[in-house]
Amino acid sequence: MVDSEAPLSVEKAEVAIIGGGIAGLSTAFHLTRAGQRGLVLLDREDQPGTYASGHNAAIARSLTGRPEHSALTAEGRRRLAEAGLLAPTGGLLLAAEAGGLELLEAEARSLGVEARRGPDCPLPGLRAAEHLAIPGDGVLDAAGLLRHCAEGARTAGSELRYGCAVTGLERRPSGFRLETDRGPLDAETLVLAAGAWAGPVGRWAGSELAFTPLRRSLVWSGAAHPAREPWVWWVDRPFYFRPESGGLLLCPCEEVAVPLPERGRQPATDAAVLEGLYGSLHELAPDLAEIPITRYWTGIRTFAPDRRFVVGWDPKVAGLFWVAGLGGHGMTSGLAVGALAAERFRHPCAEGPLDPSRFGN
Repeated sequence: MVDSEAPLSVEKAEVAIIGGGIAGLSTAFHLTRAGQRGLVLLDREDQPGTYASGHNAAIARSLTGRPEHSALTAEGRRRLAEAGLLAPTGGLLLAAEAGGLELLEAEARSLGVEARRGPDCPLPGLRAAEHLAIPGDGVLDAAGLLRHCAEGARTAGSELRYGCAVTGLERRPSGFRLETDRGPLDAETLVLAAGAWAGPVGRWAGSELAFTPLRRSLVWSGAAHPAREPWVWWVDRPFYFRPESGGLLLCPCEEVAVPLPERGRQPATDAAVLEGLYGSLHELAPDLAEIPITRYWTGIRTFAPDRRFVVGWDPKVAGLFWVAGLGGHGMTSGLAVGALAAERFRHPCAEGPLDPSRFGN
C-alpha cells in the first residue's frame, strides 16, 4: 500500500516548456532536433491547441505589415508547404480606400513573396479600391501542424505531458521548481510558451513582462460558397472571410480584453459582435449581407505591449526563455518561430526587435 501522506518524489528535467500550443510544440520540436535532451512539455489541457492554436481561421498569410513578423510568416509558409500542410488557395488583401497596400507590397518585394497589385477586386460583389493578390498564401492544416510538431518532438526525445496543470512555480538556485497536479518537477531552464497565460505564469517566475489576451470571434455560415476561392482580408477594415466546409468562415476582427477562461473553456460570445459583422458585410460585401449564421465561437490572441513577438531569454530572470505574444500570426509563423527559438535558446543573442530585452526590465 502506498502511503498517501508520503512526500512525492521530485522529477528532474533539463528544460521544461509550459504551453502545448504551436509556440511550445514547435520549440520542443526544433530544440530536440537540435540535440537538446531532458525536455518535458506541460499543458493543462488534454490535447494540443485547445485555445488560440485550435480556435483560429487557419489562414496562412505571409504579409503582416510588420517586417520582423513577415520574415517569419513568409518562412513559416514555406515550411508549411514543404511539410504538405498548406493548401495554396491564394489570398487577397484588399483596401477599401486607395493607398492602403504600399507597405505590404514593399514587404513582398523585400521578402521575395509573389504578389500582384491591381485596382478594385477580382472577385465580384466585393468593394475595394485596390487589391494585392498573393498566390502562394492559402489555408493551413492546423490540426496537422500541431500533430507534425508533437510527433516530431516525441520522436526526437521530448516528453509531452498533456492534462498536466502547472499550479505553482518557484525560482531556485539550480533553476525552477514546478508544482503540477502530477507532482513536482525541477527544471534547469524554463520556456514560457503559455499563450494567454504567459504573463501570469511569468510573474510566478519573477518576470515583469506583460501580455494582453484579446478575444477574437469566428462565424461560420453554411450558405453555399465556392471552395477554391482565395481568402479575402481588408487591411483597413475589421473584416475577413474564407471558404470553409462548403460555406464561409467570417471574422469581424474585434479586439476585446477578456479574463482568462476556466480550464477547457473559451471566452464568452457577445451578440454585439454579430452586429459589427453584418455592418462590415453591408459595407464591403453586400451580396453576402443576408447570409445566415450557422455557428459562432471565440478564441484568444495574445499581445505584448508593442504587439511584437517575444522570443528570447528574459533579461532579468536567469534561465527563463520566452516564446510568446504571437498574436494572430502564430500558426503561419509557427515552424519558423520554433526554429528561431531553438537557435536563440542554444546561442543567446540579446538583440533584435523580438528579444525580451527591448522592454528593459
